[in-house]
Amino acid sequence: MDWGSPAEDLAPEVKELQNSLEALTAGLRFRDQGSALGSLVSADSLRAAPVHRWYYYKEGFSPLLPPLLANMLGTGKTKTVVDSFAGVATTALSLRTNEATARVIGIEYSPFAHFVGKAKLASSDLDPASLERHAQRLSAFRISRKKTPRLAAFHNEEIFDPKVLRGLISARDAINHDPILSDPERGFFLLGLAAIIEDLSGVMKDGRALRILRGRNRRALALRPTVEPLEDSSVRSTVINQWRAMIEDLATLRSSNVDARHVLGDARCISAILSESGAPLIEPDSVGLHLYSPPYLNCIDYTEVYKLELWLLEFVSDGERFRRLREGTLRSHPSIEFPARPVLPDRTYAVHEAIDSVTSFLTSHVARPALGRVHGYYFADMDEVLRQQFSTLEAGGAIACVVANSTFSRRVKRSSGSSELWRVPILTDVLIARLAEAIGFVEIEIWIARNIQAKNVSGGLARESIVVARKPH
Repeated sequence: MDWGSPAEDLAPEVKELQNSLEALTAGLRFRDQGSALGSLVSADSLRAAPVHRWYYYKEGFSPLLPPLLANMLGTGKTKTVVDSFAGVATTALSLRTNEATARVIGIEYSPFAHFVGKAKLASSDLDPASLERHAQRLSAFRISRKKTPRLAAFHNEEIFDPKVLRGLISARDAINHDPILSDPERGFFLLGLAAIIEDLSGVMKDGRALRILRGRNRRALALRPTVEPLEDSSVRSTVINQWRAMIEDLATLRSSNVDARHVLGDARCISAILSESGAPLIEPDSVGLHLYSPPYLNCIDYTEVYKLELWLLEFVSDGERFRRLREGTLRSHPSIEFPARPVLPDRTYAVHEAIDSVTSFLTSHVARPALGRVHGYYFADMDEVLRQQFSTLEAGGAIACVVANSTFSRRVKRSSGSSELWRVPILTDVLIARLAEAIGFVEIEIWIARNIQAKNVSGGLARESIVVARKPH
């Protein structure tokens, strides 16, 4: 941990925080798993993996990670795996052929990410020949003059050429209104359309925001088939290439006996998610392994980052719906003022005191107090998540939580340049481990996967790791 060199008047307060956080590490077991896991906690390999690559979701991990963790930790007597921050269904897709898994459930809050994951999972039952015929028909869509969505980005010509936007909307409407497509086929073609939006826009997903290019280089995301790709960059040609590449991938799928589901829901209240019969989808004591990666405490509002897809595919149709969607996200960012939610339920353990102390310091000393409050919100939400997982795990069942630490700091401008007033590393893995301990988890370990550069600080390193724990037998 690099605490920098705090200003003299703040040094005693920062030192007290440092002591309280470092005390939490005492007695925790750390295991260096860099050689096995270091390359698997990032999303880089999703760019090339069949089906996974249909829509590149940078907030993911390698499809090789879930099978490895399932084999290392086991999936219990129930052979059931739950990913409560399932994104675009990487976990479910990668466990479809895992012999240790009989059932995998992904839970995702974002309606767009849920759509992407559900469409990917449903693709295994689609017929490539039928898709080829549908693609040929759909590619002849007519350009319409339908009113554009009420989002400022769609009326900014730096972001979308009006002709491109009309093409995207026309293709979407052709898919939605086609009378022949089944629901899984419709999802397949809409997913292909969603995958090309960024390439045809004037923006890129960059950190915590969509940034207008203005000379920035952007890596292409849309796919091209291996046989006779179309070479122009029109909406029509780009989406045809994407569809054909997706159809080629279907030949790589293997049959599966795993019951894989991808449902809309909130990781903080998974016991409230119901099955088709009206019973809880995830019963108490029914899960062998909770395997997941929550949003990191990095102040990124993913609803904002994926707003083009949300609005263009009509998951959001007005500002009020968009605001409500953002308010329901895990409180890992200060982009909005969140409605009241529970705080940490008690102050019995040192971890609770440490979280309160850091939150108080940040709220008092950052330029935006809302940024400091997010620290407390985040760990209160993660406490709820862990409690839900504890109640649904079978005896001896495990959790594997992929997280990254972060660093908060404040710099001020001076005549000689800028200087750092203070720096506070946030030991997210340690705090989650200690919260789990307070709830009743045992056999807690932190598997260190890799070191990463802490953002917005010079010379600071953070680590990406997996918090592993079990419910007592």
